[in-house]
Amino acid sequence: MNAELEHHAKGTDSVQSFGRVTKGHASFAIRVLVLVGVLCLGWPGVCTHRTEVIDRLMAVVNRQILTLGDVEQELKMQVVDPTAGVLAGVSSSQQEKMSQEVVVQRLIEQTLIREQIQQFPGLEIDDEQVESQVASVEKSVGGAEKLAEMKIDIGTLRDRLRWQLQVMRFIDYRFRQFVVVDTKEIESYYQNQFLPELQKRNVVPAPELPDVEERIRKIVTEEKLNIQVDEWLASLRKDATIEIFH
Repeated sequence: MNAELEHHAKGTDSVQSFGRVTKGHASFAIRVLVLVGVLCLGWPGVCTHRTEVIDRLMAVVNRQILTLGDVEQELKMQVVDPTAGVLAGVSSSQQEKMSQEVVVQRLIEQTLIREQIQQFPGLEIDDEQVESQVASVEKSVGGAEKLAEMKIDIGTLRDRLRWQLQVMRFIDYRFRQFVVVDTKEIESYYQNQFLPELQKRNVVPAPELPDVEERIRKIVTEEKLNIQVDEWLASLRKDATIEIFH
């Protein structure tokens, strides 16, 4: 979330599972095997000699399946996503495992948000806005040729950027317009956070409150917005049926 959103991988913090979460739920595995059997019956000869594993289940969110392929795709796209965050200070093997766990949690949140967005009209994003974001990404990595070298599919990138824009618009409509920051909150931030931070940096003279009031208002608005979104996501998780497979 970006109050992106994407507010939203939380570095190396411990991953918490909310809602009704079980690991390796036997009954679900049986349902998957039944489904595979039905598919095989529909295609003569496909399962006659061997069974192939197409993808690995990572999680199920309100009956929506998340696979290892989804996780790997998300990890791949994080390379060109400045909001994805970086896992530092751990070994490559630990980083891979932690990255997968973080991404699974992110995909769970994205699934829950998609369910909400589907119920919220008026979030269409113009192609022009998407192409503007694509151009920005291309510039940040060194051009379209560099994206091709990184094996980033341009269609997948467009879909991701469109999704991010939809989420930001949803957050604006659903939360931001209702965030109110009063004068006392601005004064408190100025005295207790803004000025002390300037002192640490030896910035003198410090600007007067009227000169930075709008800047502080935006900062406090984002902080309050993030709190509301986090509480909302926690509520969605609590009410959801989530199964995580390891």
